[in-house]
Amino acid sequence: MALERADEVAIKAGRTDEEAVAVNVDESTVADWTKAEERAVKRKLDLILLPILGLAFFALQMDRGNISNALTSTITQDLGVDTNQINVGNALLSAGIVLLEIPSNILLQRVGPRRWLSAQIVAWGLVATFQNFIRNYGSYLATRLLLGLCEAGFIPGSLYTMSTWYKKEESSLRISIFFLGNLIASATTSLIGAGILSMGDRYGVPGWRWLFIIEGAITIGIGIIFVLFLPPAVGNGSPLISFERWSYFNQRESYILVRRVLLDDPAKSANRVRITGSDVWMTVRNPRILVHVVITITSTIPVNAINTYGPSVIKSLGYDTVRANAMASVGAFIAAVVTVFLGWVCDTTKRRAPAVLLAALWSLIAFICLREAWHWSAGRKYAAVVFSMAMNSTVHILNIGWLSVNCRRPQERSVAMAMIIMGANSAGIAGSQVFRTQDAPLYLNAFTACLALSAAVVVEVILHSGWYYVSNRRLGEGGDRPVVTGKINEAPDGRGEVELAKKWRWTW
Repeated sequence: MALERADEVAIKAGRTDEEAVAVNVDESTVADWTKAEERAVKRKLDLILLPILGLAFFALQMDRGNISNALTSTITQDLGVDTNQINVGNALLSAGIVLLEIPSNILLQRVGPRRWLSAQIVAWGLVATFQNFIRNYGSYLATRLLLGLCEAGFIPGSLYTMSTWYKKEESSLRISIFFLGNLIASATTSLIGAGILSMGDRYGVPGWRWLFIIEGAITIGIGIIFVLFLPPAVGNGSPLISFERWSYFNQRESYILVRRVLLDDPAKSANRVRITGSDVWMTVRNPRILVHVVITITSTIPVNAINTYGPSVIKSLGYDTVRANAMASVGAFIAAVVTVFLGWVCDTTKRRAPAVLLAALWSLIAFICLREAWHWSAGRKYAAVVFSMAMNSTVHILNIGWLSVNCRRPQERSVAMAMIIMGANSAGIAGSQVFRTQDAPLYLNAFTACLALSAAVVVEVILHSGWYYVSNRRLGEGGDRPVVTGKINEAPDGRGEVELAKKWRWTW
């Protein structure tokens, strides 16, 4: 592809990473559709693609996070385990995801998003349902690991699929909307869990077992919806349920969808790309990408910790099981609104770092309050918990959009998305160990760790945005730069060669 050729020329010339992406070409193409046409087709795409992907993400988070609801039931007594052993299970889930994240994305490129992602949803739905049969610590560990292995690659695979449909300037808001599935699940899982657990030991089955049965069945149903209604690829709007008899988009709309993305990023000239070992190696040692991964790790450890034990902390304030789970949902609802708003700010301003920094500062202030809340009244302490949960993954979500727009090639973007989700799940392994049994009931050590990590995130975001800013200044001052061009057979009548060209700049 064009960008690959440019990279090779730059490498042979002995240029650095910063110089290799400094492309300087004249615009050689123009849009042959109106802004009103593009807005209409984009709105139609939003209403089709985002609800399907968001619903699947809802299922993933529901099955991954319902252990926090089960902890307020009798699972520890029934299985004969303690908090530390539950933490090991959560760490194994995250480890399973980390192990197969990149291999899963390589398979997605070969099999296609609809087939691969649908199979994943049904597979983890079955595992989530079968958790109801666990009887001891060993079976608990086995199902948590298997659940992680089945979920591996779904989030980066979905993010990559979205990137093929949308322009860079549209990505942050859509990523935020996609993550609404995660955020709404974090909120409503507590409410759903409260309702299911209120059933008690119906028919001799403990409430936490009903939790796994019902929510696992919901996931399997969502998997069936996903495979039937997801459009296969850009330019092909015929879902499986159509049997190729109809499409979401007419010929004109399909042309606009394909062409507008290519004008924005010529590197997206193929729906599927071949990812080689060299692509993986170049991406995993890219220092800019690694900094984004570090930002995600340090911001997500506190999130995983407080989300898992938030309901239990609230329950320790004197509330019953059902009410504690319901009250824990408030922070996630706040997070959903804030995340979408900040995503919109990113796309409107075409800047990512300011919104990420704002979210990081919120998290820092919230954990400062939570760290000092041990001597406060129950009401004020609950408010501190809610505001610490209100930045539910917001830094991580915005950081994904920031990384995505700074990836030069499809191969790099696919592997980078897997890397950043691996970072988030590695943080899940560490986050599951933050709250320790011996630290109860005040958890001062846990809150201190969360505070320190939140402070580190603020510093990381400031330094990385500065790096991007200085790099752009150097690109502007540079002289001779490699030229990137691309050609595709994509004309309105299906014939003719169109030349595409695009200048590159880092987004801070």
